[in-house]
Amino acid sequence: MDMREYIEAAVSQIRARRARDMVARELEAHIEDQAAYCREQGMSEAEAEREAVRQMGDPVEVGISMDQIHRPQTDWKMIVMLAFLCAVGLCLQTSFNREIIRAQLLQEGAPVALDLLSGVSRNLLFVLPVAVLLGVLVCVMDYTVILRHATWFICLVLFISWMEALVIWGGVSGAVLFQMNWYYLLVPLYARLLYRYRGRGTRGFVGGILLLILMQGIMGIQKGFSLKAMTSFAGMRFSLVLALMLSVAVICGWYGEWKRGKLICLWGGALLGFCMVVLWMLLRGGFQSERIRAILHPYNYANSSGYYYVVIRGWLGRCTLWGNPEAAAQYAQNYVGAYFMDGSFAVGSGNILYLFLRYGIVPGIIVCLLFLGCMGYFLYRCLRQKNQLGRVTGTGCCVVFLAEFGGYLMSNLGVLPGYAKLPFLSYNGIDISVWAVLMGLVFSVIRYQNLLPAEHMDGTRRYKYRLRIEKIAL
Repeated sequence: MDMREYIEAAVSQIRARRARDMVARELEAHIEDQAAYCREQGMSEAEAEREAVRQMGDPVEVGISMDQIHRPQTDWKMIVMLAFLCAVGLCLQTSFNREIIRAQLLQEGAPVALDLLSGVSRNLLFVLPVAVLLGVLVCVMDYTVILRHATWFICLVLFISWMEALVIWGGVSGAVLFQMNWYYLLVPLYARLLYRYRGRGTRGFVGGILLLILMQGIMGIQKGFSLKAMTSFAGMRFSLVLALMLSVAVICGWYGEWKRGKLICLWGGALLGFCMVVLWMLLRGGFQSERIRAILHPYNYANSSGYYYVVIRGWLGRCTLWGNPEAAAQYAQNYVGAYFMDGSFAVGSGNILYLFLRYGIVPGIIVCLLFLGCMGYFLYRCLRQKNQLGRVTGTGCCVVFLAEFGGYLMSNLGVLPGYAKLPFLSYNGIDISVWAVLMGLVFSVIRYQNLLPAEHMDGTRRYKYRLRIEKIAL
């Protein structure tokens, strides 16, 4: 049996077609290395190849063992961690909703009689199963196929989200679309576009920056053709996610050498741009200028822009180590009849503050650390991917969750008056569908990590030629 026949017999045992070429190259390289060693021992070319093939063992057994390695593998530990987070969030939101219902019944003078399902909304019963099915669908698909058709895939997800809005709200209004974080679906599209610019050196890096500005502009269009939306708290979080993805691409060597210089230019320019925007807002005056000053001196603007900070800090002052049920009940009264108001009083947007009030500072810190631990582990797994496209895509999706959690935490703790969503611990509206798609991509990156080879960025193509001489009858 020669090398070609051996490799064909071994590769035929592998069920995943995506892995067959990669395994064939690995086996061929291993046999050639062993044959080179045999030739150094004095064997002829043919004898060295036969000896190298013989030492490889039975091709069927080798192929079966390679099939166990190179196949889609689901990380069930990550699924259990995510399911636990979702269960904690479901319990937390149900408890919060029950508190709101109790406060509403007390205001109406009706008897307080709550059953087990009183805090579970009908919207949640519809949204959550759809989001789970959408996430599973993305997970079982090859993420490279999804990214290859990212534009059409995003349109499909937007259509599903639009249908959810139509069913839940009875119509699609500007307020509903405004609250959706669908622009985060641009994250995998941005990863795909960055991948297309790899190997172009500084031009590719500049192209990545221009793409970042383009994505930011699309986000501003979604927010109503507003420059204010691009420079808002949500716009800064979105820019942070894209900049971190571009940084990972630079570190992977997609744009040649001088990595440190490119990173300094990227983050130095971002810091300079942020300072210029803040200075422009301060010099311009008006509401934005007053709101920035209220961040530093909230009590001087307690009746205007600082009202948010003063109210939130007042609630934080009533938090205890193990909970203050009376303060939690009074906090829930602010949500009776409230809908799409400020970040502190929007339905489903006060879960963390309610957690600290109702159950205490210690349980609240534990829940936050659990979320950070799970997302940190997901990010760690994505950063260790050999396939660089999967590394950048998975990193971007994980950073989205961390950025939103950071924004949500700052909003609930009175640091910044921004509107943010809490992934997997809050089920506000139909944003859970966006989280499901992004997390499905993360799971897909981990699932197909043994089927996709690592990219080589040496910029040269290598070919291998095989000359075969056959004896034919004349």
